[in-house]
Amino acid sequence: MKFQICESIEELEAEAVVIGIPEGAERCDQRFAAAAAPLFESGDLPLKPLETLILPGKQKIVFIGISRTGDSEAWRRAASTAVRRLKKAKSIAFAGGDLRAMAEGALVGSFSVETYKTNNHSPAVERVVFVGGEPRALEQGAVIGESINWARALINEPSNRKPPREIAERAREMAGSVGLTVDVLEEKEIRELKMGALLGVSQGSDEPPRVVVLRYMGDSGSPDILAYVGKGITFDSGGISLKSADGMEKMKYDMAGGATVMAALRTLALFRARVNCVAVVPLAENMPSGRAQRPGDVVQSMSGKTIEIINTDAEGRLVLADGLAYARKLGATHIVDIATLTGAARIALGPYRVGVMGNQQPFTDSFLAAAKRAGEKMWQMPLDDEYRDMIKSSVADMANSGGRFAGMITAAKFLQEFVADTPWVHVDIAGIAWNDEEKPYLPKGPSGVGMRTLVEFGCSGGL
Repeated sequence: MKFQICESIEELEAEAVVIGIPEGAERCDQRFAAAAAPLFESGDLPLKPLETLILPGKQKIVFIGISRTGDSEAWRRAASTAVRRLKKAKSIAFAGGDLRAMAEGALVGSFSVETYKTNNHSPAVERVVFVGGEPRALEQGAVIGESINWARALINEPSNRKPPREIAERAREMAGSVGLTVDVLEEKEIRELKMGALLGVSQGSDEPPRVVVLRYMGDSGSPDILAYVGKGITFDSGGISLKSADGMEKMKYDMAGGATVMAALRTLALFRARVNCVAVVPLAENMPSGRAQRPGDVVQSMSGKTIEIINTDAEGRLVLADGLAYARKLGATHIVDIATLTGAARIALGPYRVGVMGNQQPFTDSFLAAAKRAGEKMWQMPLDDEYRDMIKSSVADMANSGGRFAGMITAAKFLQEFVADTPWVHVDIAGIAWNDEEKPYLPKGPSGVGMRTLVEFGCSGGL
């Protein structure tokens, strides 16, 4: 998709022009008043948010409803919706709105999950024109949209095409293209580091684990290093604690946290953000076999702490435990982990908000403020000391599962054991990372949630 800015309506060369109509408005942009006035009189305008009304012609006029909030997210969704509904148009134009958000939305709307359909020749918008605006805003919106789609493409990839070694290779390619430093730890180095929690998860698979580390050092004058740690389970069968067959095919998305932190580093590098940031992505498959870890096993994590395996399907927190410890070894002064960690997140918050917990309130507040600015809905959950009792073990330092109750919180409480007093935020995206229902602005499949917030937080200097 190519972007262009033109200075006036008269310069437009596009098959369709999109005009946003705020919810409850009684008139629209004066430049289109002649076409809109009779529609307001007849009651066809205004529209509900994301509804469209198309006037045919050599150059179509497309009215789209904008939420009365009128914020960046409203324009982002409107642009995505327009691109999805106008696929047969090779070029479209937007008259007004938030340029950065719309550029991002146009790219997000262009994403297709149909990569492996042999007859995948669906038409798509090739050129998007904006009337007025700053080139820098357009550039930033395009970078964010491209990074989100990079993550979504990786998340949507079938698991047989993205074992840990393949994701590590794709990380190398992406890092090289944007100037990031990359290290990949292979199984020998992982064993030398005594990452027993990660190794325990991976031992049931024929595919060996990897740890990807990306580095962006954009502030040489600061001692602070922000670490983004992302869960990278390339397929989650549940292991010996096998999941049900219903919906297991979606478990290719269980590395969404890892893809998201890598996409965030890509964006920070292209933004030349003034921050020192590393991404740590522990990668493994969770599979049943004669070698797989069993309920009742005890593993020793990189931190030295021992863990009783109660449920092999609570594997994400195990790989994150070693990822968090390794981030601290790399010198991280602040840590954010992001993961499709618990079904409990979806039960508690539904498919609308991301669960957030942290060990230091000012740091958590700063992160939540970044999420609000980025237009991503997040909600803080409690992390009281009493929840630690729910992961006690009689044979090890802790258990990897606290049972049915407060599952999102006990998972975070488990992770807290591996950050010591380092300021830390845990982000559980399990409820939103995969979109189960078609939306006007988003197809079924990976959503890319969390990437914008990580970028906003990294750029904002909120450490």
